[in-house]
Amino acid sequence: MHSIIKIAIAFLIALLVAVMWLSSYERYAIKFVSQQDSLYGSLVLPKQSTEQPVPVVIFVHGDGPISSGSYGYYHPLWQALADAGVASLSWDKQGVGGSEGHWLGLNMEQRADALSAAIDWISQQPHLDSERIGVIGFSQAGWVIPQVLAKDERLKYAIMVSTAVNWVQQGHFQTVQRLKSQGQEGALLAQNLDFNSALDALLKQGVSYKAYQQFMAQNAPESYGAKVMNKVRYEFVVNNMLVDASASLTKIQQPVLALFGDSDAVVDVNHSISTYQRSLSGPFSYKVYENADHGIFKNAYFSDIRKDSIWFGVKMNWLGAKGFSDQFIDDVLNWVTTHTQAETLGVNNNDR
Repeated sequence: MHSIIKIAIAFLIALLVAVMWLSSYERYAIKFVSQQDSLYGSLVLPKQSTEQPVPVVIFVHGDGPISSGSYGYYHPLWQALADAGVASLSWDKQGVGGSEGHWLGLNMEQRADALSAAIDWISQQPHLDSERIGVIGFSQAGWVIPQVLAKDERLKYAIMVSTAVNWVQQGHFQTVQRLKSQGQEGALLAQNLDFNSALDALLKQGVSYKAYQQFMAQNAPESYGAKVMNKVRYEFVVNNMLVDASASLTKIQQPVLALFGDSDAVVDVNHSISTYQRSLSGPFSYKVYENADHGIFKNAYFSDIRKDSIWFGVKMNWLGAKGFSDQFIDDVLNWVTTHTQAETLGVNNNDR
């Protein structure tokens, strides 16, 4: 088994190298500072030379220890943007690669500080157009981007991919989907959801990790199925579970595009869309892709593979753009190119 894993890892590395070799962009290492942590990342520039500063899209990660390229997930988007003459910027999360700190020690305000620091860095680069900065964020970025978008006019637009609004609501939805996927219904489902609500209430109190462990040991039904979090993850959840993007959303004037998969088992798509429609002050568009999951991957390719497996990474990099739902990359590209043209910045639309 270990030899198979080693072969798979080697194959994945070879795929990543091939992607970089065949790409039409140049990837440069960058460094900037946020909250006294040095963050290292990637600036992706079109290979074609230009004398004019190029527009930039900042990539904001979801949950987990994610590298600047999200282990290949961003590469098809980087490619499409570079082909259109648009730069991309991303960084290793704290504690990943060379970046200092640890991502589990951050709250969403600190993650927003990193985004602001990235904007500051771009504004100091003469070859990047500080008047044409946009942002695209994934999943947990739904609690990061609105904070900055609401107060920083240097961001001209945003693309939100599979993002939630309220932490507790999102967690409840995900738990419901997990239990239903196990065939639970009726009284058994109700019992486990009651326990989940009691657990949320306990976590909101910020009790000690030992008290949490005791609560799980004494009260968690065997059919609930969730593992006990380790101490660092527990503290991360307690520090962030009260986050809600609603207040920031009401202050956002820039155009926002939200993209979702109809098979998302992590985020309540309808809740996010309705909240965005109700709360955003500026132009808002959204799209829901059929037969697509939380990562906007086609169910036909990925529904039978665990997202944390090495095989998922291999298949993702092997398929490249073909693994995404049809039109996803085109929709991102069209939104970016439309909103990086000076005459259309802030354009209204009728997709609300």
